[in-house]
Amino acid sequence: MEQKVQNRVIENIFFSNFFLIILSIALNIETNIKIGLPLNSIAYYSFISSITVLFYLYAYRVPKQVKASQNPRIQFYIDHRKNIRYFTYFLLVVAFCSGSILAIRCLPNYDILSWKWFFVLFFTALLSFGYYDLKLGISLRKTMLLKPFLIGWTWAITTVFLPVLFLMLKNKTHYMIDAKFYFLFSQTFMYCVVNAILFDLKDYEDDNNRNLKTFVVKYGYHFTLNRIILPLIFLGFLSFVLFGIWYDLPLHRILFMLIPIICLAIFAVRLHRPKPILYYLIAIDGMIFFKAICGILSVILFE
Repeated sequence: MEQKVQNRVIENIFFSNFFLIILSIALNIETNIKIGLPLNSIAYYSFISSITVLFYLYAYRVPKQVKASQNPRIQFYIDHRKNIRYFTYFLLVVAFCSGSILAIRCLPNYDILSWKWFFVLFFTALLSFGYYDLKLGISLRKTMLLKPFLIGWTWAITTVFLPVLFLMLKNKTHYMIDAKFYFLFSQTFMYCVVNAILFDLKDYEDDNNRNLKTFVVKYGYHFTLNRIILPLIFLGFLSFVLFGIWYDLPLHRILFMLIPIICLAIFAVRLHRPKPILYYLIAIDGMIFFKAICGILSVILFE
């Protein structure tokens, strides 16, 4: 009985995307600590985490006429329609209230931003709307080459770009953007790209039936794993090493920074046989959370 309750709690946390709240906040805090900036406000973390979960919940809208599904995650949304609806309303209220607070505090200081910041915001908003075909006539989610890179870009923007942006607006201070910022942005981007492609492995059959041209559907399970995912992980490993050498970091800190990428490689190698969907959710989202924790600890322990 106790085991059933534990399994149900785990399913609720990961199937409902609730874990993304924790994940988003952890990655944002990693950015502030790694770059050496103060933490953002509670309103900011409330806003960014709520819109992140809402973005993912939109993908799991299930028509009322659908009563059953072979996909355990979709079945979860069918079985908990009312609770998911209340959860969505709650997140909308949180996003609206926290977003309003941020707007009142930050909009008066918009003039300190250059046109580059506004361009990135506009470009990201356009991609986000295009992801779900929101009256733009296109659906980037169905485009094989763009889907994982769009997901990686969105995570990098919301966890690396936005915390710096809102701090500048709140404090009316233009922080110096150096190589650490760009490295962290590219590192988060590539790490989330790899995780997005890994995540597509679990949806191979479902995506194939829905004609979503992911890497896995296009090239097959094992080809994607061996010829796309592992080389990308190796490039990430190499970038960590080069960054450590560039900043003349001690060997023990470089090795500590490599832990998340090594764990990701080990996890990918062990995926030669398909796993249950909940396994992917826990492991893949857990890998990103682990990356954030290691990033935070690398500063706390070694600086």
